[in-house]
Amino acid sequence: MRILVTFAIKAEFSQWSSRHPFVPYEFENWERRREFDLFKANIGSNEVTVLLTGIGGDNAVKALASIPLEFHEVCISSGLAGSLEADLKPGDIVAASTTETLEKGCKAGSDAGLIELAVASGAKAVKVSLTSEKIIATAGEKEDLSRKGSIVEMESTYILAAAAEKHVPCVAVRAISDAADEDLPVDFARILDSHGHLRMGGLLKEVGLSPYRIPLLIQFGRQSRAASRSLADFLDRYISLVSENWTRAAARKAEEVSLT
Repeated sequence: MRILVTFAIKAEFSQWSSRHPFVPYEFENWERRREFDLFKANIGSNEVTVLLTGIGGDNAVKALASIPLEFHEVCISSGLAGSLEADLKPGDIVAASTTETLEKGCKAGSDAGLIELAVASGAKAVKVSLTSEKIIATAGEKEDLSRKGSIVEMESTYILAAAAEKHVPCVAVRAISDAADEDLPVDFARILDSHGHLRMGGLLKEVGLSPYRIPLLIQFGRQSRAASRSLADFLDRYISLVSENWTRAAARKAEEVSLT
């Protein structure tokens, strides 16, 4: 089974990549120049492709346009997210039925069958994941958004919409990195490059200007790594379950069509 998994940045992917033989990947006979990192590994009987989109909707759209998305049977939009609900804690895995942008009025839905399998693999089901054009950095901003959704991230609506255009079933799955009542330790928006990747020099400059943030940054780093481990654990369970059940579901649908 061919499965596409997206992450925004390598830090979100690193815990999972260390468990499997992922290698840089180019599609055969794919001549278009690609600016986004792509990796492949065989996990069980599945061919899993990982696309690092960079942070933000524009990057996600460009990244997905750079690969033949339609070659895949299932797409999983994954990564880290901020919680907007008090009962969603760092390390929790969340599967969202619907994603919608805050600024552009776009909506996209996860495949119901993939949501069901995500819950069976240990994810918490929520109704709405909000896709923001900017990093939501403060607890106050999160409280304002809590009436609209359960989590906030920056790519999923665009990924689900692109998959829908290619008729590829897709699901939005995220690990919580920061709680609803937490501020982010630095202004990450000031330290991203044009592809939405973190610039280490910018990070060091931010910390140098405000050294009191160092303990907060260390704590956030620990939470993010723990969330990435939880996501890696989940993806291993989830891909196995999807592979086992998706082929059966496809066979049933084919049988139903042939009888009509």
